[in-house]
Amino acid sequence: MLVKSVSIGELLYDVFPDGERLGGAPSNFAYHLESQGGASSLVSAVGDDPRGTSAIDSLRESGVDVGGVTTVADKPTGSVVVELKDGHPSYDIIQDVAWDHIDLTADTASSAQEADLLCWGTLGQRSCRSLQAHRQLFDLVPDTCLRVCDINFRMHFHSEEVVVDSLKRADLLKLNDEEVQKLRGYVGGFAQNREFLRELRHRFEIQTIVLTLGSAGCRVCAHNTDFKAPGLEVDVVNTVGSGDAFTAAFVMKMLNGADLWDCARHANRVGAYVATQDSGMPTMPDEYRVVH
Repeated sequence: MLVKSVSIGELLYDVFPDGERLGGAPSNFAYHLESQGGASSLVSAVGDDPRGTSAIDSLRESGVDVGGVTTVADKPTGSVVVELKDGHPSYDIIQDVAWDHIDLTADTASSAQEADLLCWGTLGQRSCRSLQAHRQLFDLVPDTCLRVCDINFRMHFHSEEVVVDSLKRADLLKLNDEEVQKLRGYVGGFAQNREFLRELRHRFEIQTIVLTLGSAGCRVCAHNTDFKAPGLEVDVVNTVGSGDAFTAAFVMKMLNGADLWDCARHANRVGAYVATQDSGMPTMPDEYRVVH
């Protein structure tokens, strides 16, 4: 099937020592879902500045529907100062930027009502205004829409209220091995990941939980299913965006009827490839497209 996706949250530039690259988890997700054969709509905001213009142009050229991206005249386009150590990032996220002021548009409402999936994270809800936009969007998507929460703990920009509300709304939850430790601080639970994921799924009535483990692969916890899919050893250049690519790959296969094992294997391959690239939105080889 042609998967119609809406993602909401941060659209920004990752500023590395050697230059800047377009990013933001929901934006990366939209790009990768589109690159694998889906139809992506992004809900976010940029400033009335060169970065904002460039961001919209780049996403539009990649096929992403940017009708839900508004321009905020008095706020800059978001940016994050990124430092890499052995390919793994740390972040300094600038506050009070355009994506803290997201408003829904008529285009957003139209896309939402036809959406097969909705993807969001916790970072994009750090301001009251953007939090409200998220909650309005949650009410617009149809009951049949797959709700995908990609937990993304960054600095101090998350709260127990936002985390718990997102868990309650999610059909599919994706998190990594660092985030699972922080999540325990909000909801408690077993020390071992396997038992914790089972408890989390039942407590919040989440259909599927996917825990990414870097080169070790991923663990999938769902109804009558609990397995670990092996990863791939690659020469890591930059892991920024690889988790977002993984999420897009997993749900693309899932909504096209693949079993969870095939979803995990495909997502591991896509995430690993992106980690070998120096961008969260690299040009993707045709072999990673999902045939529908």
